[in-house]
Amino acid sequence: MLQGMQLKWLWPLAIIAGLTLWASPMNSQKFLIVHDALVIKAYKNSPPHIAFEEVLESEKKIAEWTSIANKTPVTLATVETKTLTPPLLSHRIELPEMVVRKSVELVGHGSVATRDSQSQEDMSWIEQLPRAQAARLREAHYRNEVLAQSWEEQSFADRAREVIEKTSRDSEASTHPGVYVAAVNNQGHHVTSVPAAQVRTAIGYSGSHSLPSATDTEVEEKQNTENGFLPSMQTIVGPLEITGGLAITNDHHIEIRRSDEGILKELGRVDLQQGLYKISVESTTGSVVARLVSREGKTLGEGSIRLNKVTATSGENGPKLKITPHPDYSGIVTSAYNPKADDVAPAQSRVTFVKGVSDVPVRKDGTVSMDNVAKGSTTVMRVAAPHHYQTTSIIVSGQEFRSQLYPESMMKALENIIAQQRNLTFAEQPSIIWGKAILDGKPVAGIEVTVEADEGLQPVYFNQFLIPDPSLKATSENGLYAFVDAPLGFQSLLATRGDSIFGYQNVVVEEGAVAQGDIESSIKSESVPLRLYDAFTGEPRSATVTIQSLQESVEVQDGTAVVRLPQVQRLGMMRVQPEGTDYIAARYLYRDKDEYLHIPLVQWSWLRSIKTFLKLDDHPSAGVIVGFVPDEDFEVYLAGYDNFDQNSIVYFDMQGRLLQNRKGIMGGGFILYNVPEDIHEVVVLGQRTQKMHSQVLPVDANSLSILSFRN
Repeated sequence: MLQGMQLKWLWPLAIIAGLTLWASPMNSQKFLIVHDALVIKAYKNSPPHIAFEEVLESEKKIAEWTSIANKTPVTLATVETKTLTPPLLSHRIELPEMVVRKSVELVGHGSVATRDSQSQEDMSWIEQLPRAQAARLREAHYRNEVLAQSWEEQSFADRAREVIEKTSRDSEASTHPGVYVAAVNNQGHHVTSVPAAQVRTAIGYSGSHSLPSATDTEVEEKQNTENGFLPSMQTIVGPLEITGGLAITNDHHIEIRRSDEGILKELGRVDLQQGLYKISVESTTGSVVARLVSREGKTLGEGSIRLNKVTATSGENGPKLKITPHPDYSGIVTSAYNPKADDVAPAQSRVTFVKGVSDVPVRKDGTVSMDNVAKGSTTVMRVAAPHHYQTTSIIVSGQEFRSQLYPESMMKALENIIAQQRNLTFAEQPSIIWGKAILDGKPVAGIEVTVEADEGLQPVYFNQFLIPDPSLKATSENGLYAFVDAPLGFQSLLATRGDSIFGYQNVVVEEGAVAQGDIESSIKSESVPLRLYDAFTGEPRSATVTIQSLQESVEVQDGTAVVRLPQVQRLGMMRVQPEGTDYIAARYLYRDKDEYLHIPLVQWSWLRSIKTFLKLDDHPSAGVIVGFVPDEDFEVYLAGYDNFDQNSIVYFDMQGRLLQNRKGIMGGGFILYNVPEDIHEVVVLGQRTQKMHSQVLPVDANSLSILSFRN
């Protein structure tokens, strides 16, 4: 039976093998049977596969729940009874009812102080917001305040009316009702009525001028005694001189006033027949200023003397007061190598001021000038002539300059000598600093000069034969020195004698030009008051002031200090580091002959808030310039930068509030944002006097410079 079943399975296999080996006779073709394996594929996203996975996942979850259900629950014990309780799988907790309470707030009642305090409390919630949202809300609050402020300016008549009303109210409490116009007589007494003699004579005008007679003096003294005034003033009488080609006619008059830190006080008189001036002063601080003024109000000439030179016994022997032409840019251009007796400038010499805005030809006698310039202005003067190196120098208005032109052959010889002595190779036309050490107009020996930005740069000193001598370590009798291949830009030269500072000079070094850097000093020095205050509130502040003329920094406490400066007319720089973090450190300009130094401080928050309000871009490589113009309405611009963005020029009033118009007002100022790094000349044009006031200023990245444009 078993054997029959095996044969049953063998027959099909034998037939299949025979068919495979035996070829079909049809058409001589052979047919082969081919068998392929059956393959069934399934994809994970197909419904059968998904159903299969869900079944497996459900079985897995059921197994997990089954294992949890099989675990024995933990028995908890209560703290109070310490007894065993049934298994605790859940517990119901009842929370107390939530109640929101708010105190009643009164709106529209109470004092102003109460409302202000409430508003401050209401604003405290801003600090709890995210930083970005809090910043947006504070910015919106600030813009609302700016837009809500009054942009209307009070007229001069309204201001005068307020002053008169206030004076009238104050005078009602005194024994003398009404408003009085007080004057000072020749004896220094205050009077409140005009004597008959003064009605006949006009003070300060040309023609027949006379000083008060003895009868007039007795009448005035009697009036002073009746009014209760005591003689407490000092009278100064001295000679008056008008020079420089000035003359007085019927269209001119002379004003004599005492000026104390820029404020005009007592009025003096002039006797042209005797050539005398006379003024009675309350204090010997400040200076006596004399001006020759035309009928139109234009100042033609000016002169001044410091009152600290006047002693109590001077009396009728006061110092001479000399009126010279009004300060401007004027001087002489000569050649450094010119054997002629008249020492005139080379042919075709030209001079440019204010970054080339004013191009002035040199006269035959070498003189050159630029008029209509305000007192205290500074500019970079450039002098050029054929076959000469261009000369650059910083000059100050009111001080006659003397600039020299250096022939190309002379400079080439200097370069070759220095190159051979030091085994160096210079550029085709290197920049040179050339100057002289001078003490009260005379050259000085033994002075060492360095460039503060590059102390490793070796100077060249000249012997008595004007030949560069490498053995010299200081100036010889002629005081000459030079730097070859000097660094470009605004450079400060420092001259020392031993361990003491002899002087300094700031120069502008340009490529292929000669920077004239005469370092002057003087044994004469003056005490100068220094005041440091908030620019808008006037509150005194404390700071550390570094002055270029002084060897040590000055610690200013409570906004007041006194410094001694040499009497040299040159441009200097100060750096002020205020105490605390409210005010920002800044650079200031000054002149050694200034009669006072006023340093206004500004807050960084004020500068930043204005910039944010105007949506000005930030330029990391730019600086900021702030200027104050107290004397008249004005416009400001950067010389040589016609493409400067006008939106970056901001004008503000005396309280620091923005002005909508594109001009500044008297007592206010301006801000120049995003000023590129360069040696700039900031120019202010007065609307009333039409005078130009320029200031030379180097601007660095992220720096703040503060200027004062006071006539």
